[in-house]
Amino acid sequence: MKNSIKGNFLGRLCGDCSEFIENVKVRLYLPERNINVENALVSSEKDTFKVLTPEQIKEKENRLVGEGITDASGNFVIELKGEYNNTALEFDFECGTVPKFPHPHKKFPIRQFHVTTFYPKWDENNNNNDSIGYYNAILSEKIWCYIKGRFFDVWTICGILVDCKTRKPLAGIKVIAMDADFITDDELGSEVTDNNGHFVIYYDSAKFKKTFLSPIINIETDLTLPFASGPDVYFQLEYNGQKFALETSANRRNNVGYCLCVNLCSTNLIPVDSGVPPSFTHFGQAARIEIQNGINSITGKTGNYAFYSGVNMIGSINKQINGSQMEYMFEYQEVANPSVVLSLGVWQPVLPNMINKCEIGYLWTFTGDILNPIHREPYYINGVGTEKTITYNGNWIQVPQESNFAPNTNGIILNLDTTQLTGITNINMAMPTSEIGLATVSPARPHAVNRFFAICMRQRPAGGSATTAGTSKPIAIFNALYNNINKHGSWAPATASGQRAALSLDIDEIILGMSGCSKITSSLHIRYGARCENLGDINVTITGPHKAGQSFEFPAIANSPAPETFGTTQLVFTPPTDTVNDLLPCAYTVEASASVLLTTGDGSENPVRDIISFCKV
Repeated sequence: MKNSIKGNFLGRLCGDCSEFIENVKVRLYLPERNINVENALVSSEKDTFKVLTPEQIKEKENRLVGEGITDASGNFVIELKGEYNNTALEFDFECGTVPKFPHPHKKFPIRQFHVTTFYPKWDENNNNNDSIGYYNAILSEKIWCYIKGRFFDVWTICGILVDCKTRKPLAGIKVIAMDADFITDDELGSEVTDNNGHFVIYYDSAKFKKTFLSPIINIETDLTLPFASGPDVYFQLEYNGQKFALETSANRRNNVGYCLCVNLCSTNLIPVDSGVPPSFTHFGQAARIEIQNGINSITGKTGNYAFYSGVNMIGSINKQINGSQMEYMFEYQEVANPSVVLSLGVWQPVLPNMINKCEIGYLWTFTGDILNPIHREPYYINGVGTEKTITYNGNWIQVPQESNFAPNTNGIILNLDTTQLTGITNINMAMPTSEIGLATVSPARPHAVNRFFAICMRQRPAGGSATTAGTSKPIAIFNALYNNINKHGSWAPATASGQRAALSLDIDEIILGMSGCSKITSSLHIRYGARCENLGDINVTITGPHKAGQSFEFPAIANSPAPETFGTTQLVFTPPTDTVNDLLPCAYTVEASASVLLTTGDGSENPVRDIISFCKV
């Protein structure tokens, strides 16, 4: 017959805030013979709890009747050793760590704590020969917070965030605990509220004993003291990357203990200055191309890509500079090639009509809706209708000043329409299909090349002196469109216009047969021609059935220098003795595709394509 004790181990942090005590070793002992068990059973926790010395642990060894490890939910099952006669048991636990470590694992001494003496509650309905007793241990906040903070340097903030007006919980909002300091305020930790507005933040003393001389000089927290000096705590909020002032250092709670319990509420969200200075740092919200290191000094490209269309300027803006409204604008300078040294006196302003509509921040308000607690109203450059939109001071963009306006930090601050810099070059590719596969540049079809522009941001307090907040290397920009491009060769001739590259193909055997319905017999030769200053790979493929053991394809096409690649390629077979005569009688499609190496920093141009189908009879 086996005797086992099942139970759960819980530690309170404050009020209704608690946590499972996981991954600790629970030890059960028989009581000492000379103690009054009945008195021990009814004694308060403060009288029974003790930290055991190595000598006391050694003395108890012969009374140990079982031990086990708690799981992630604080549950444990301990089989009692030897003969057990339904006596009381002492409950101890041993640990070298505690749940929710906020810091990299530190080496702490393994300690054993005596909690209480108890009688298990035995299961009288158990039908087998084994006996199962139950006991749930709960440590009060005073004891559990003391253990975590005093011996393992784990400090805890437990709270709830609600709407001040409706008292409804605010879910999905990051609560940030700050330590008010005489030099600089430090972040202790943060956590996102759950569906009930609850949050728990764990931190260690290193977060609030930093000074401006750290790590050389720290204000040490003496963990040998029963009540160590704690931080001065106030709270901020964050939603979708934007911080808001819930409290200031003037509202701080001074010298808090190992556990702090708070009930927070908020009515208005006042954005906090990010502390990031105004800056222009990248091209493209998705690609985040650095304005200096991300651009090739020889080609003006990012990798092999030139820029086109609307390009997002990425950086940070503030509501104010030196107490005055911030204003900013962008300027550009065209150069002959990317390696040219920029000139100081030739910068031109980016005018309002050169800027595409873009969102540079939000207005934030609470909704009182638990599922969607915050409403964000976008603020635009060149907004329309009733949309919130900025005002211009000449060519200067004035940053909105509403108290609940959150300007973009490390986000979009302008979308530049590069066609306003280069114009749109239309290239007429009209020509007889017989010229497919030949060179296309001619006086009638002139070539368009990349142009190069450096971009810079200027910022100032309203009407004040301006300073530069970021200058890019000259970037390659290409805004040409190809029109009247031959498609489908002599098979079903058509044209396409408005494409970023020209691509055409035809079948020699059809051309030579002088009819789109000419028979294809023993060979298949494809003429191809692709043209663009920023032309990528060209591929010619064929789709159709094949015999068992047979395969066929077109060889890889080697790119020619810009602006075009052209020529003829022949279908090759495996086995090499096969010819077009060995194809199954069916329909086949030849497709050509050419990649176009143009990017906005948030997307790239799709490949251009052309197809021709034919039948093998």
